[in-house]
Amino acid sequence: QMRWNPIAIPTEKTDFIDGLVTMAGAGDPDTRVGLAVHVYVANSTMEDRFFFNADADMLLVPQQGQLDIHTEMGFISIKPNEIALIQRGIKFRVGLPDGSGRGYVCENFGAAFRIPSLGPLGSNGLANPRDFKTPIAAYEDREGDFTLSCKMSGNVWNARINHSPLDV
Repeated sequence: QMRWNPIAIPTEKTDFIDGLVTMAGAGDPDTRVGLAVHVYVANSTMEDRFFFNADADMLLVPQQGQLDIHTEMGFISIKPNEIALIQRGIKFRVGLPDGSGRGYVCENFGAAFRIPSLGPLGSNGLANPRDFKTPIAAYEDREGDFTLSCKMSGNVWNARINHSPLDV
């Protein structure tokens, strides 16, 4: 059996975005077809940095450590054995309350993810409302020196901004 060993948690300060490592991909974000699979390893919260993905929806799957995700729609926290979906174009930042984290990110360049129907199993099926969390409404009213990182056409671009983009 062949497998990759887990990527070590870095010793130097690395946030969620700097800790993304691409493992596989197929398709192209410009044609809106395909996907990419990444691993993230991080030991630092994104304090004055925000991110949005113009290429794809992002499915986050933590393997180790809790993720506190602050988005334009509010706050959501996920632990290992849970997943979070951040839709294309949504600005967010990731906090690491456990001090470090490791997990997987799937980028879906194509049609948006959708909640599955109950399926053939009836009322005890695959997608009950109790199985889904929604963000707790919140916003930030902060001014300062921030960085907004954007992933577009497979590249990450950075811009300086003077206010939190989560102020909606």
